[in-house]
Amino acid sequence: MKPLSYKDFTPTKIDDIESKINDIVEDDLLTMKKKLRANSISLSLSGGIDSGLTLAMIRSVLPDIKIECFSMGFGDEDDEIQRAKELSRIYDGNFHNIIKDDILNELPQLIYIVKEPRWNLYQYYPMAEARKQSSIFYSGDGGDELFGGYTFRYKKFLSNLSKNTDWKNKTKLYLSCHERDWVPDQHKMFGSKIKFSWEKIYALLKPYFNNNLEPLDQVFLADFNGKLLYDWIPSNNAFGKYLGLDIRSIFLTDKMIKFATHIPWKMKYDPKKINGKIPLYSILTKQKGFKKIQPIKKGFSFDLCSLWRKNAKEIVNTYVNTDSEIVKNKIINEEWLNTIHKKLLQDNLELNVRYISKMLGILSLEIWYRLFIGKTMKKTQKL
Repeated sequence: MKPLSYKDFTPTKIDDIESKINDIVEDDLLTMKKKLRANSISLSLSGGIDSGLTLAMIRSVLPDIKIECFSMGFGDEDDEIQRAKELSRIYDGNFHNIIKDDILNELPQLIYIVKEPRWNLYQYYPMAEARKQSSIFYSGDGGDELFGGYTFRYKKFLSNLSKNTDWKNKTKLYLSCHERDWVPDQHKMFGSKIKFSWEKIYALLKPYFNNNLEPLDQVFLADFNGKLLYDWIPSNNAFGKYLGLDIRSIFLTDKMIKFATHIPWKMKYDPKKINGKIPLYSILTKQKGFKKIQPIKKGFSFDLCSLWRKNAKEIVNTYVNTDSEIVKNKIINEEWLNTIHKKLLQDNLELNVRYISKMLGILSLEIWYRLFIGKTMKKTQKL
């Protein structure tokens, strides 16, 4: 996959969107089965719209194929495992339940595989189990970015947007809708070796907001070229290569991308009802077991504060401190780091979830540095 330009998101009049989506998915699945001679596939199943629709479509188009459904929980009360298990039963899938209450223990190994400093790499575990059953693995990736799934961000973006907002203020507003990815004093976080600049960040986003697209189409463009292209997909591809898995998504085929990017935003997102993925939701509610599904985004997610209290705090304190290699090498500012450690000790954690996320990111950077630069850590080391 390659980055898209604003021209790729120019809306066009489209009739009967649902039929076209069905046709694209059917053609792709039939081609996959013929090309790979597939008798079985594995599927990441959370119980939400994207993975649920993937399951329903695969069973509809390929009624005889063996489907292995993998759901992941973190020991939280609101895990969607029971919902996923029921859907697997309805669609004649073999259900596999993975509970991972410690997602940081094997982080050095996972970072070594993806070769990038990331901590949210827990999708590896269902993939690893899935490989034992099939060499083909389907995820629901791309559904949110192409069909408007981040409704909480769209609501905030549109409600704070004025008529004549210029491109730079749009980028600032866009970033404010992704506040877990940065912290208010981020400019103080880096050491002298890193020349951090918000102006450089705005310049990276400029092509997405300095064009004639409507504001929400600009957001869709930025989302596609952001986390989708540079977070989930690279990690999944690295895991797929390592495990020998063919990673697929019904939403990320060339035909689907070319079609979905031209759907007018109002046919994806309803700003009055705050509902997204309108055509996917409409298709899904016609399938067995989905008549009462709510268009709420969750997926495989967990409570960051619970993770922090359980073991992340201790792990971060052990590896992210004044003796860290990234501190000694002036990549992360020691004074800022000490301030945040104290902040997370003293304040209400729920108010500082952004700093928890940031500290986990710094933890992954320290591990990456030790693995690939300092070469002072083995990939087999447990945290």
